Amino acid sequence: MLPTLKPGQDILSFNWWKLLGLKIGDLVVVTKNGKKIVKRIKMLDNRQLFILGDNEKMSTDSRTFGWIKEEDILGKVIWYQ
Repeated sequence: MLPTLKPGQDILSFNWWKLLGLKIGDLVVVTKNGKKIVKRIKMLDNRQLFILGDNEKMSTDSRTFGWIKEEDILGKVIWYQ
């Protein structure tokens, strides 16, 4: 997620994200292939999301693994420093 987030940087995510809703541009924490990753929502379609990393040249994201399901979302990032 460079340049927005750097390795080891603290974030706060809200796991009751359905109360806040999701929109394009939000950062979300998702599980993919057993790993927790942070990505930005680029497209929403029904109950699926297309997510991209901010460093699009180096990111492994929906361009590689496809759309993700809502149930893969662990939380919506509400703060980072």
